[in-house]
Amino acid sequence: MNDASVADLLEQLREGFIADLPARIDEIEDEVMSSKDSDSYDKLFRMVHSLKGSAGSYNYHVVTKIAHSMEDVMLALMQRNQFGTTPTINLLLKFIDIMRDTVDSLAATDEAPRDVDERLDSLREQVFTEKLKILIVEPSKLYASLIEHILQSLPVDFTFAPDGMRALDSLLLNKYDLLVTSLESSRLNGDALVAALRLLHNFNRNIKTVLITSHDLSKIPNKSDFDEILDRKEVKGGGLKLIVGGML
Repeated sequence: MNDASVADLLEQLREGFIADLPARIDEIEDEVMSSKDSDSYDKLFRMVHSLKGSAGSYNYHVVTKIAHSMEDVMLALMQRNQFGTTPTINLLLKFIDIMRDTVDSLAATDEAPRDVDERLDSLREQVFTEKLKILIVEPSKLYASLIEHILQSLPVDFTFAPDGMRALDSLLLNKYDLLVTSLESSRLNGDALVAALRLLHNFNRNIKTVLITSHDLSKIPNKSDFDEILDRKEVKGGGLKLIVGGML
């Protein structure tokens, strides 16, 4: 078989692959609609994974990209045990819509729609939202639990430190977006902790800081070192949640 014959055969295979894709996408859509548990999600994942591989072998890399993004999202949803929920189904159906639009465009013009990457990024952002990293310095376990309860509905990751020295050690090693500290923390109170933080030459030097106290706010020294100062009653009243929500 000469080179021209091989090229013709490969082109026929590519055309056949594109012609068969709408039926494969229909099967994937049916599986999305019926997925209610981990077993059915395993089957769906295998179908999308197979599509990703076969599309790559025919050099339809845009289809591979869509399937790969759908795979990533499904893996995240599987790990979170979010099977069969309406938001999950609706999200996966949007990947199906992108597949169909792409296949229609490839069949008609041999080119993908220009907005594929933008649409995929939008879907991925719904699942892989970056969480705000917060260090909370609070000697009272009960009050620390209260703060966690107040903020638990927000996309945040908590690290707790029982005193200022432990907090400073953590600030030297780990990157945070926000420091929430009690003025009354032991082994380096909140005021001294933030003063030390501002002197450091590391990645946390200029992070946002919130001081929580039961003292008279007008008598707190070095108030300018803090971005926000809250009375403990304000924390319970939603003041801290408002500050954190404004950073998201």
